[in-house]
Amino acid sequence: MAGPEGERGPSKPEEFLALWRQMEELLNEMRRGVERDWHRAQDAVADLIRTQTAAGMAPAFFTRRRPWEANPQLAAMIEHGILDHAAFPQKMPHVLAFYRRLLTSLDREPASILEIGVKGGGSTAVWKRLFPSASVVGIDIKLRRWLTREPSEDGVVYLQGDQTDAARLAEVAAKHGPFDLVIDDGSHVSDHVAGTLRLLLPHVRAGGIYVIEDTHSSVRKPGAWRSNEQYGEDIWPDFTLAVFERLRRGVAPPSSAGAKLASAVSGMIADLIVSTQVMAIRKAEATELA
Repeated sequence: MAGPEGERGPSKPEEFLALWRQMEELLNEMRRGVERDWHRAQDAVADLIRTQTAAGMAPAFFTRRRPWEANPQLAAMIEHGILDHAAFPQKMPHVLAFYRRLLTSLDREPASILEIGVKGGGSTAVWKRLFPSASVVGIDIKLRRWLTREPSEDGVVYLQGDQTDAARLAEVAAKHGPFDLVIDDGSHVSDHVAGTLRLLLPHVRAGGIYVIEDTHSSVRKPGAWRSNEQYGEDIWPDFTLAVFERLRRGVAPPSSAGAKLASAVSGMIADLIVSTQVMAIRKAEATELA
């Protein structure tokens, strides 16, 4: 991934090592500094990792779920709490591949992007690097410390907000929309995702894309992974079927939470693209809505 003219991130092992030496010098400054400077330097390292990754590290860097595990220096920094792993993009390789296919199929480059659930800002930094002229907004229920500075290091607008707060989402949409690309990578709770879709899909431009990540989450039974992970009803099979039946002008499926959601938004849907653990909706043009 390339950024503005003359800028790009490391793409070779020796370049990555040079980047690590730069981070090591920052860490030495941390050790030499007084205790009150710790957070400032730690945030500088997080910003360095996040923005340089977005600028274009070697493709192999994205082939692992936790890319730092292959590098002992980075692993040590994570282990000792010097570097927050949230500074890295958190998306799995198959999801990144889905985005590559999706974004290269667009008729025009996105001019406005919204991502819900940004963690450490790794993916929002990538969107800004891919589309430097776009307005990129990231919202999270609790922003990481290094994302609260204004302006941000990567040019993204970071906002604090809960996706269950309809008034807050409406405020963000009114100020920063309409959007060409919306990504819901927030709580993954079915009711939350459904409410956010109902509210924000009208704020997507015709021909724009609305992405829902981690559609597998609601398949988990309470306590299957961790006892506090309860994502609600698995609405996506019925949602997908109901949208499909509408697109093929077939018979509406029996009423269910997923079918009701589809009924509420399917009139705005031109295409439904479904992949492993992620789906995308293309907003219908005016002629398609007729």
